[in-house]
Amino acid sequence: MGVPIKTITCDEKTIADQIRTAIRLWKFCEQSLMQDRQVCALVKGLDLDIEATQSAMVRAGIVNECSDCAISGQGTCCGVRAGYKCDSILLLINLLLGRNLPSVPADAHLCHFLTKQGCALRARHVICINFVCQRLRDVIPHNLLCRVQEIAGRDIDALFVLEECIKKKIGVATLIRAQETIGT
Repeated sequence: MGVPIKTITCDEKTIADQIRTAIRLWKFCEQSLMQDRQVCALVKGLDLDIEATQSAMVRAGIVNECSDCAISGQGTCCGVRAGYKCDSILLLINLLLGRNLPSVPADAHLCHFLTKQGCALRARHVICINFVCQRLRDVIPHNLLCRVQEIAGRDIDALFVLEECIKKKIGVATLIRAQETIGT
């Protein structure tokens, strides 16, 4: 049986709640999680897989295309709804990876985690890692897109394994307590 994660609705308060829950979990569990050999190995492995995915995206030209699309105003995959996909466990993993979580979005019309320097998150939701828009399909050779998705698959798998490991380590009661203390 999985750990019940709070249902996400689309309002800024809910993202703030997810951030507060992640910070509470981090304060309560960071030391024990980072002293756990399995968690440490999974965090390190995920970080390496993230680096491989990012490097592959740069080499394939995906990062340049996405940056150009966002800057030129043609649109962005990092729309306001993207941030609502991030739950407290994913945000906790980002804290374990040394990331700071923005308390307010840089632009209310874009993803809460999109900053002027790019995504504030190191570990990202699967859709943020793996989505290939029509523009990318039009300008990036198919074989390069396939190679990037193959590498990104390792990133996605590593994130899933780490999320499940953390849920088991912290337990349902701790997660529920952290969620219930929001607003107190």
